[in-house]
Amino acid sequence: MKKAYLAFSENYSKNALKALEPEAKEGMNGVQVEISLENSEIEVSSEDTNDLRAALNSYLRWLNISKEITDGYEL
Repeated sequence: MKKAYLAFSENYSKNALKALEPEAKEGMNGVQVEISLENSEIEVSSEDTNDLRAALNSYLRWLNISKEITDGYEL
């Protein structure tokens, strides 16, 4: 199984990760996603490299959108 880990230290990350929890629980076909609010991390696992890449792209895009929305706001 292939795995990727994303770790964050920004102030917005816990709120952004919390917003992504329902998506992680619902899952993607062939991909397992674990979100750790405690460590501000996302672990993405899949047998298929293409599925792993697609999931990473989705989560990174959602996190980027969250950052763009929260820029300029103090959380």
